Amino acid sequence: MAKRTYNKAFNILIIIFFSCFSYLPTKAQETENCNLNNWVPSILKAWDEAKTIDDVDCYRDLVKSMDHGRELRDNLIAEFDKKFPRAGYKVVGLDPINAALPGVDRPMVGAMYVSMFLPNKASMPINSAEILITEPDFIFSVSDEAINEAETLEDVIQHIDRIYAFIETLAPTFINSPPNPYLMQASNLMAHWGVIGESVAVEPTKEFLNSLETMTVTFQDSNGNILATQPGSYLGENPLNGALVVIKELRRKGERLMPGDLISSGSYMPPILVTEPIEYKTIYEGIGGKTISVSTSFYH
Repeated sequence: MAKRTYNKAFNILIIIFFSCFSYLPTKAQETENCNLNNWVPSILKAWDEAKTIDDVDCYRDLVKSMDHGRELRDNLIAEFDKKFPRAGYKVVGLDPINAALPGVDRPMVGAMYVSMFLPNKASMPINSAEILITEPDFIFSVSDEAINEAETLEDVIQHIDRIYAFIETLAPTFINSPPNPYLMQASNLMAHWGVIGESVAVEPTKEFLNSLETMTVTFQDSNGNILATQPGSYLGENPLNGALVVIKELRRKGERLMPGDLISSGSYMPPILVTEPIEYKTIYEGIGGKTISVSTSFYH
């Protein structure tokens, strides 16, 4: 089957993604429950049930800054920490699309948990969530606590050990149309599932570090469509900048990265709405001269 390039498909995907949200059935607004004390329990319930909250428009009027979003995120993470062991962190905003959202003052950070990760080639039913979206990401693991003192990428690469192919699959807890970074941050960036694939050992060299900028990341589906092709530098010039973002965020809270923690630096394209049976694959070519990949599929 003939392939279509990401450039040709990009605008169509965005239109489909947001149009599908536009035509979802409108829920009754439960404005009597819309106060900030209800944000955390509402999001927790929505996460547990893989559904969206009813009264998001009301919260749009209540959460008006990134600082407020981060405060609500911290309250939400405190509750997640009671439910699951923390496995790492995700960053949103190294990519140019989320970085350009009005109000964003720095990349956003959320926590990820052990229960969220699935093995390579994992297959999920489409009805796993009210809404399923997926995207090609980049994730790596911390080797030792000395990373917390890192100030440069050259420092970071000394304290990470593996880079993994990674596809994130999210079950949004609210309908994010139009995109609202304050609520994105307040919701812990909607982290839910992620499929971890092949990996490559990190070489703490300048050449390996440069390869993360020059590598090519390709996202494709089982119909032969190439949905994204981006250089590694698409994420903040070098995806390892995700580590510096997380280190600074944790310092503000008096926390530290630990050996084994995972850090996802973000997505190489906007998320795709999953509505039909399909398989997706992400290929990373040129990481230290090697190629790794990950795939996931969805079924009725």
